Amino acid sequence: MKNIKTIIENTIKEFCIEFIKNPYICYTEHGIHAYFYNRLYNNLPDESRYFEWDDKKICVIQKEYCMANACGKPRRQHWDISIIESPPSFNFKLKPMYDYFTLNSAIEFGLNEGKVHLEDDINRLCHPKSNVVNKYLVHLYRISDGRGKVSGRDISPKSSKIISDKDILSICKNKDVDIYLGQYDKTKNHKIGVWKISNDEIEKIIDV
Repeated sequence: MKNIKTIIENTIKEFCIEFIKNPYICYTEHGIHAYFYNRLYNNLPDESRYFEWDDKKICVIQKEYCMANACGKPRRQHWDISIIESPPSFNFKLKPMYDYFTLNSAIEFGLNEGKVHLEDDINRLCHPKSNVVNKYLVHLYRISDGRGKVSGRDISPKSSKIISDKDILSICKNKDVDIYLGQYDKTKNHKIGVWKISNDEIEKIIDV
């Protein structure tokens, strides 16, 4: 699939920048998944959106695609957003079924989630049996408080769930995953911006 990795990463960056500028476009994390899916679909060239397999037309982007392996969990879970490798392929140990395509990329999202959720996503993505080539995590914070609180789904600037970019860097050290941190804080107690965190560096994409 031509330039798919670049398209995915550019879409994630654009999405995170839009989130900090317009953090209330989507009410829930599920809405965020749908909104991102739409953006990624529109960013793909027409010829890259589908492929044929076993006389069946399949979209490369899937919501809640099943993991190829339980990856240390009691049973197989699902990826928030996944992009199937095209032309399609299978891990040689897996059945040639719709359920087991090799994934070019998987993207996990977290909205106002803490360290435990982040670590769980990283461990699943980076598991040797994940059957995912490119691994991404989008970790978003929407913060407001007091009389200026916008939504009951927002978290307080004093919340223990808030993890700094430096803390995330220590968590993903030596892990094959790119984490995009997008943070909006109406109270201005925390910095507002987007950062890409991977292995041993923090890249500032935008701050305001």
